[in-house]
Amino acid sequence: MSDNQIVFNVISTPETGMVALHDGVSGLKPTNAVPSNAPLPTWTDPGTQWAYWGNNDLLPTDMRHKVEQVPIAGAALAKKIAFMQGEDLLFFYADEFKLDGFNATPVWTPEIDDWMAMNRIQEEWWPAQCADFCLPYNCFSEIILTNDRTKVENLYHISAEHARLSKAKSSNSIDYLIYSYHFPFGTAQNDVSRIAMPLYKWFNAQRFMDGLRGRKFAWHSRFPTPGLIYYARPWWLGLFKDNGWMDVSSNVPKIVNAMQNNQVSLKYLIKYPENYFIFRYDNWHSMTNQERQKLFEEKQAEINRYLSGPDNAGKALMVTFRENEHNGAKIGVPEIEAIDDKFKSGTWVPDSNFADSQIVQGLGMDPSQIGLAPQGGKMGAGSGSDKLQSYNQHVILNTADQRVVLEPLTWVANYNKWGGNRKLIAVVEHSHLTTQNDNRTGIVAP
Repeated sequence: MSDNQIVFNVISTPETGMVALHDGVSGLKPTNAVPSNAPLPTWTDPGTQWAYWGNNDLLPTDMRHKVEQVPIAGAALAKKIAFMQGEDLLFFYADEFKLDGFNATPVWTPEIDDWMAMNRIQEEWWPAQCADFCLPYNCFSEIILTNDRTKVENLYHISAEHARLSKAKSSNSIDYLIYSYHFPFGTAQNDVSRIAMPLYKWFNAQRFMDGLRGRKFAWHSRFPTPGLIYYARPWWLGLFKDNGWMDVSSNVPKIVNAMQNNQVSLKYLIKYPENYFIFRYDNWHSMTNQERQKLFEEKQAEINRYLSGPDNAGKALMVTFRENEHNGAKIGVPEIEAIDDKFKSGTWVPDSNFADSQIVQGLGMDPSQIGLAPQGGKMGAGSGSDKLQSYNQHVILNTADQRVVLEPLTWVANYNKWGGNRKLIAVVEHSHLTTQNDNRTGIVAP
C-alpha cells in the first residue's frame, strides 16, 4: 500500500448500513489505538533487562545521597513534600467537583474509610509517593486485586530507588516494572529474586486488564517532561550535576573544618629589634645563645601577662628606645602589629548563602519558607507577608502534580465503585492563609 492512499475498515449493520471505522475501533467495540513510537537507538541498550536510570543506573540514589549531605536541601525538600501532601485526602463526585470545587460534598462511606485505613494510604502510600515525586520526579505503586478481581484489595508504594522500567520491546511497549532492593547498590544483575510486575497501560486499559494474568500490576506516575522515553527528568536535575550547587554547598563544611584544624590564631605580632636588647643589657654581646633565648622568652611572657585577659583590656604599653645622636634614627623601638583575623570576619570562609538560595529556589521553593532572605530582596527572611503569599502560591501550583500522583487512587475508587455508577476523583485538601484582620485565625478552608 503506497503512503498516499488511505484505507478505512468498513462494516455493515442493519441500523447504520455501511459505516467506515477509524483505526481505534475493532468491530463495534471501541478500543484505544496504540500510540506510535519510533524505534529506540540501539546504543541506548545498557545490556540489562531494564532501562538504566541515569548514566550509572543510580540516579535516584545519587540524588538522595547528595540531599543527605546538604541540610538546606533536606529542609527545602521536606517543606516541598509537606506542601504537596496537604492536610487530607478527599473523594468527590467528578461532575460535582468540576462545577463546585471544594464547595461540593465529599463522598465518604465506611467501606472507603476501612480500605484507606487498612492500606495506610494517608500514613504510608501518599507521603512516600509525594517524596519520590518531589525528588526523582517519578513514583511507582503496586495494585493488588481481590481473588475474584472485582475489587482492588491493596495499593502499595514502591520506592523509586528500587524500581526500574523494563526495556521496550520491538514494538516499543514497556511491559514490566522490575522491582529489586539491589538497585541502589548497582547489584541487581545478581539478584535472582527480582520481581517483574506487569505495568499498567493507560492507553489500552481494557485490553491490559483483560490480558492480565494474576492479581498484581504496577503503576508508574510521572510528569511527561520533554524528551521522555522511560523516566521523567526532574527540572532541578542541574543542581545534582557533578560540581553543581549541591556539591558546592556540601563542600563548605569540609573547607570550614579544614580551616579550623589548620588555622593559627594570633592577635598581635610584636617586633622587638635586636638593638633593643643591646642597649637594655650591657653584657648582651657576652651572653650565650641560651641566655639570650631565656631573655626573649621572659619578655614574651611579660607582654602576654600585661596585655592578655579581660582585666588588662584597654591598657597602655610604654616602651623606651634611643635615638642616633647624628641622624635621629630610632634605636630599639618595638613595633606592635594587629593581625586581621580573616577567619573570624568570614573573609576566608566561603559564603554559602548564594549556594543555599540556588538550591532552595532550584527545588521550586520560595526562600522565605526556609528562612532565607531572597538574594537582593528587601524583605526579611520569612516575614509574615512573603511567607503567606508564597505558601498560597505553592498549594495552588501543587494541584497539577497532585492530580498526576493521585491518579492510581482515583482509578481504585472507580474500579471499586465507591461512587456507585458515578465517577469519583481523589483530591488534596489544603487550607489557604490570609491575614488575621480578615478572620480570627488567618486560615480559610479550600
